[in-house]
Amino acid sequence: MRAAWESAEEGILLHSEGRVRYLNPAAARMLGVDRRAVIGAPLLFALRDERLERLAGSGGRGRFERGGRVIEVRALPGRLHLHDRTALERAERALAEGRAVLFHELRTPVAGLVALFEALGGDLTPEEAAEVRGLIQAELARLARLVEGRRPERAANPWPIEALRPRLERLLPGAAGLVWQAPHRLRLEADAVFQILLNLVENALKYGRPPVRVVSQEAGGGRLRLEVQDGGPPLPDYPALFRPGRRGVHAAGVRGSGLGLAIVRRIARGFGGEAYGRRVGEANAFGVYIPPEGWE
Repeated sequence: MRAAWESAEEGILLHSEGRVRYLNPAAARMLGVDRRAVIGAPLLFALRDERLERLAGSGGRGRFERGGRVIEVRALPGRLHLHDRTALERAERALAEGRAVLFHELRTPVAGLVALFEALGGDLTPEEAAEVRGLIQAELARLARLVEGRRPERAANPWPIEALRPRLERLLPGAAGLVWQAPHRLRLEADAVFQILLNLVENALKYGRPPVRVVSQEAGGGRLRLEVQDGGPPLPDYPALFRPGRRGVHAAGVRGSGLGLAIVRRIARGFGGEAYGRRVGEANAFGVYIPPEGWE
């Protein structure tokens, strides 16, 4: 039996009279101890957790964290069985985060599509109806890209940033009052940039204060800044807001998932850029760096 335990992935620890009698390599690895040093030593010397020691004495199941690992423990008389659940829990968290991100990303375009379809039933000129149908097709294509999880691609021809303005104003209430100072042209997938601006503008309108501006400007290393600025008060920790679920103190009392900036960072890294937040004069600015090959 012990020969099988030596190569098992499951951790096994045997104890009696409050002392360690045996533990296999897997248990030593999960507990972060030297096998030779703990054999014959008091049980607490190996477990280094009074709760785990009590579980060993009383029997049952428990869950513990040790050195960044999540360990599930089953205690039988004189024996502990340990299972490393770290990879599984990480996968479960990633799956839950992915579902939350997808829900967040679908929420705004679905609401926008409803408004666009309602607009088609109104009194539109042929030119306005054609514009609305074009926006509907663009949003449906973006939804397909989101569901399929495709990475952003490079655009064949450069296009002006302000080309996204009508689409943004149609989908996001309040965007019609934005100030645009973005004269540059991009070689990135328009849907990916639109997704970035949609999240940044929505955050600025929801959590910030006017005026809200869309600004592009050259940065160091041949990069381009594309950012949304608002007149809100200074924030204590801009980088922390890019972690999923984090929201600034200015967001108190306002509903939201805290995922928008995390999504912006993910998209930016997908085309070789990076997301950032900073204070610019009297404004908060959240945006992305676009690499040299992505703009002109």
